[in-house]
Amino acid sequence: KAVVSTQSTGEEVSMDMEYAMRIGELQKKVNTSMYTVGWYSSGIIINEYSSLIHAFYKCQCPTPVHLTVDTQLKEQKMKINTHITSQIGVKNGTEGCIFTPVPHTITGAEADQVSQKFFQGLRGNKKTPNFNDQEQIITSCDDMIAQINIVLGHVKKVIAGEVPNDKELGRQLMEVVQSIPNLDGDTITNMLNSHMQDLLAVEYLTYLTRQQLAISARINQIL
Repeated sequence: KAVVSTQSTGEEVSMDMEYAMRIGELQKKVNTSMYTVGWYSSGIIINEYSSLIHAFYKCQCPTPVHLTVDTQLKEQKMKINTHITSQIGVKNGTEGCIFTPVPHTITGAEADQVSQKFFQGLRGNKKTPNFNDQEQIITSCDDMIAQINIVLGHVKKVIAGEVPNDKELGRQLMEVVQSIPNLDGDTITNMLNSHMQDLLAVEYLTYLTRQQLAISARINQIL
């Protein structure tokens, strides 16, 4: 995902298309399997500016998807909609497009569940606590240990004959155990250090991107 700022003033909308194309090329260099599928906006209103921006992304992919996110929580929730366009009008005459809603499914990686659980825990809490990475790691480890203890308790009951043996469950547990890499302490430490360096590099690049967006927005206002 890349953030490209746009500004609408009266009858015009400005967009840094050069930056959008450049950031897309950089993302493809990082991940060759990544490609543009559409664009998003922080709002649920679709107007004439949306069709202009959508026309730009049609040059990036044949059928771009427009994702709208209600960041103002007007319905007490973050409403998300997806649209595609259909051409309307007369051939060799006035043409336009209409945004048609399409169904969508929200999925998340396992790593995203940490943040999701954190924000779900803020419901009804007027004070927003600090998002401490170390505390979240400790919480995740505690949850994992609790789940392991539940599994161990069930295995001990099966061995003791207290509960019947479930072959399918046994195969699933075996697959989980075999998927765990056999690594020593030094290897894990080196992996963590390498990950930390990558994380710092990403944070630095994020900071540079934010500064570049701020400078670009100011230049657009001047022009």
